[in-house]
Amino acid sequence: MPAGLLVCFFMDQRIFITGIWHETNTFAAPRTDLAAFEAYQYAEGEALFERFAGTNTEVGGALSVAADLDLRLLPGLFAGAVPSGLVTRAAYDALLWRSLGRLAEAGPVDGALVHLHGACVAEGHDQADADFLAAIRDGLPAGAPLVATFDLHANLSPELIAAADLLVGYDTYPHHDMGARGAEAAALLHRLLSEGRRPAKAFRKLPFAPSPQMQVTDDPPVVEIMARLRAMEARDDVWTASIAWGFPYADVGHLGVGVLVQADEQVEADGLADQLADEIWSRRAAFQAPLLPVGEAVRQAMAAPAGPVMLADVADNAGGGAPGDGTVILAELLAQSARDAVVVLWDPAAIAAAREAGLGGRFDAPVGGKADDLHGEAVDLAGEVVFLEDVSYRRGGNYMTGQRVDLGAVAVIAATGVTVMLTSEKALPFDVDHLRAAGIQPEGQRIIVVKSAIAWRAHFRPFAQDEIYVDTPGVCASNLGRFDYSRLAGPIYPLDPAAEYLKG
Repeated sequence: MPAGLLVCFFMDQRIFITGIWHETNTFAAPRTDLAAFEAYQYAEGEALFERFAGTNTEVGGALSVAADLDLRLLPGLFAGAVPSGLVTRAAYDALLWRSLGRLAEAGPVDGALVHLHGACVAEGHDQADADFLAAIRDGLPAGAPLVATFDLHANLSPELIAAADLLVGYDTYPHHDMGARGAEAAALLHRLLSEGRRPAKAFRKLPFAPSPQMQVTDDPPVVEIMARLRAMEARDDVWTASIAWGFPYADVGHLGVGVLVQADEQVEADGLADQLADEIWSRRAAFQAPLLPVGEAVRQAMAAPAGPVMLADVADNAGGGAPGDGTVILAELLAQSARDAVVVLWDPAAIAAAREAGLGGRFDAPVGGKADDLHGEAVDLAGEVVFLEDVSYRRGGNYMTGQRVDLGAVAVIAATGVTVMLTSEKALPFDVDHLRAAGIQPEGQRIIVVKSAIAWRAHFRPFAQDEIYVDTPGVCASNLGRFDYSRLAGPIYPLDPAAEYLKG
């Protein structure tokens, strides 16, 4: 067929695009309902394009290259909720059926792009991502290619791998390549359509669950492993390769690190996947997370010659399913009479007390410690209400650039030496904008407490003078020995130091 006719034949391929995104912490008590998705990231139909065009998201990335690839994107939905507890059955069913309904309304399609997290757990569906992907696959015409994206913290499974022709995972943590991965997925879908063939897939699952604190892709030991991954992807016979480092706060049978290589031939894919898996397993002891007790962490931060010093409250990671209202570090800051310290807490009840006091008024009420009994008790706080407004802004940094963030009602309490920012919606510290939006200048602080494992680094590290990871209690603790796992498929490292990686 002449080249011109080939281009004409592949013009304007009709591609259905949809997805759900949730990082499910099965140890967190609150369930994730449909309202949680609709409040955080939800768009359906043409609103999908309006919301995500120009953003550093998977959908935004696909949109940015679709025209050049002659792909006509047909909108389904995208639903993302703040990491939290199990997704309710009603919410999952609603999102699945809405997406399938959009697929049916789209008419004939030539393929699909599906954007997932890979660690979503719903009531009755331990592998919600795989179930969702398989349902979309069943709704496509026979032979229509499907490409899916997944988060670096995905807990991959054979079922998820089998449901797609190609899968593309994030390569960065802190995450900043979501748009690039969406664009890559669209380009790979175009290749599947134009070449009419499918790559071989090699998947290796390791009995290994490193804490997110040790999954940073620019730090040892991960940085060296990711360099090998990139070298493999540069080979002409490799379509794409990914390492999903896993989300350890999910008590599921498919917990753990997953290696996925997709290449022209099975033998090459198998060999490369084995190389990566063997290297990760051989270096597993290097993933021990450094942590300091709370009292010592605060003493070191106060003694630092310059600030700000970042105190990472890993166990109360609001981006990993924790409530974001943990008080253990706040209580210690007050006990040690810290100065120029900032703590952000999710606490709608305390905001009500601030409203009663009014701007400039005296605040005297308990803060934090209300969601559960795992992250510290409520702390009595006295101070002045120095900010009291509803706050919404667009992210200006490299994480989900352009995304609208709604913090709801926000109150800032200036106590003796410690500033406490209260929000009615969870503040995920993926940027410094949330502090500035409430009148707090982060560069001028001596101590900043971040409810995060690693994601805070992209925006705070450029001006932070030091960072300390604190051994706090909670549902995102880096010390996995704090958790009672009951549904694992077998021994897993580091919970069981004698765990073995059996190939094949």
